[in-house]
Amino acid sequence: MTTDSRRPVLSTPFHRMPTLREPWSAWAKPLLSVFAAVASYVIMASALLVGVVLLLALVPGVNIALGVTSGDPASPLDVGLALAMGALWLPAGMIGVRVGGWRPVGTAVSIAARVRRMKASDPAVLAVALGGPAVVAVAAIAGALAPVEAGAPAAPGPSFGTLLALLLVTLVLAPLQVVGLELTMRGLVMQALGTWLRTPVIPILAVAAVVLIGRELSPAVLIPAVTLAACAGVLAWKSGGIELPVLLTLTVTVVGILTAALTAGTGIGSGTSAMVAAAAAPGSSNAALADGTHASAALAGGVAGAIALVAVTAVACVLINRQERLALAQPVVRAADEPLPPLVAV
Repeated sequence: MTTDSRRPVLSTPFHRMPTLREPWSAWAKPLLSVFAAVASYVIMASALLVGVVLLLALVPGVNIALGVTSGDPASPLDVGLALAMGALWLPAGMIGVRVGGWRPVGTAVSIAARVRRMKASDPAVLAVALGGPAVVAVAAIAGALAPVEAGAPAAPGPSFGTLLALLLVTLVLAPLQVVGLELTMRGLVMQALGTWLRTPVIPILAVAAVVLIGRELSPAVLIPAVTLAACAGVLAWKSGGIELPVLLTLTVTVVGILTAALTAGTGIGSGTSAMVAAAAAPGSSNAALADGTHASAALAGGVAGAIALVAVTAVACVLINRQERLALAQPVVRAADEPLPPLVAV
């Protein structure tokens, strides 16, 4: 293994981490990183879908017509498949950073090149931890207050066994999906663009657009999805890592899925499902869970949830500024005199 004694001249924000070492910021490395992640995801997702379809074909009475519009918020099978598809972004992102970028995975996690410990006493952490459930609550209330279309059927609630299975599936797979999504979108794609661009604005907006892949492009889903992705990008840049974005997206995902399942077929469920669809990973079958029978409720929930996301992000950024004594447009950065992460050999 060779060594590289080069030190960055200036302190480094999160989206510029590949520029710490010259081999990581070569012109082709961002393209190779993204290609390796996407290619590995497509291979793994195809294998998963084929395996699931073949398995379900052996089970009598199970509908195997799976697709991006088949999500049922009260079905452990549909939600589990969606979360499993999203969880594949974790190994895909790791492959993209490690194999495509030839750098430690930790450099895509934070400016410390590792997962930083979050303290419950940290005001920004507390704001995000409480903000995620608050976003879902706002979306649910907005959906409940929206006018209900005539003839919208009332669906029966799920059984206790179904709820228990849904809870277990969500608690096991949701963290994997969220970590994989943030590692790939904020830690890989945003940093790939940050290799070329000093400004964080374009990388944040570009990644927000990427999450629309495989989603239902209705306003009820599009508005909160873009907003959540943009807010996660801002938090990653401002805080210097993906820890706060993971916390925000995870709370929205878990609370949203469980709330949508309990209130499926109602305006509350439709408003909440818009946030579930917003938090879904690109390419997952959970990307279109906004209930079409309550379109106005879904739209109201999506818009209200998006506004709440912006508010939570703004509060977290203000708290980070106060704690770290930063200016409005100044992020937490890696100091220029910190030791560089090691070179890795593939």
